[in-house]
Amino acid sequence: MSAQPKVTIARVEAWLKSEDLNYELDEDGDVLTGFENCMVSIIDRGGDFLSVATTWRGELGEVEEAALRVEVDEHNHSKYGPRAAVRATDDGAVLSADMSVVTTEGMSDAQLADFLGTAFATVLSFYAEVEENYPALVTWTEED
Repeated sequence: MSAQPKVTIARVEAWLKSEDLNYELDEDGDVLTGFENCMVSIIDRGGDFLSVATTWRGELGEVEEAALRVEVDEHNHSKYGPRAAVRATDDGAVLSADMSVVTTEGMSDAQLADFLGTAFATVLSFYAEVEENYPALVTWTEED
């Protein structure tokens, strides 16, 4: 088996461009993009892991936070991905989800595309389920 090319942010950028997705790079060189319902960061963790980390736009009240913690726990125990969490912030709590892949040995273009496509689809599916179960937490419109 031949060696696979190293996974780099430049290769991630090439995939995003091929999918016509807008993005920018932050000061650390991580990719920032997003969808209507979530913000996405794609982070190269030292060439060993690539993470797709997301934060949902829904606003959690105390009651919803408690209910979502139960739902997140059930999700994490019953599904492969994404890994979900309710995280405390200075402004309350946020729902996040992420997927990571080991990249130490590199990945082909097809493998990288499959991972990124699967990560995006899985995260968006998770958030769609949350939005269906908690429609009052959807505080944005398509115009936002």
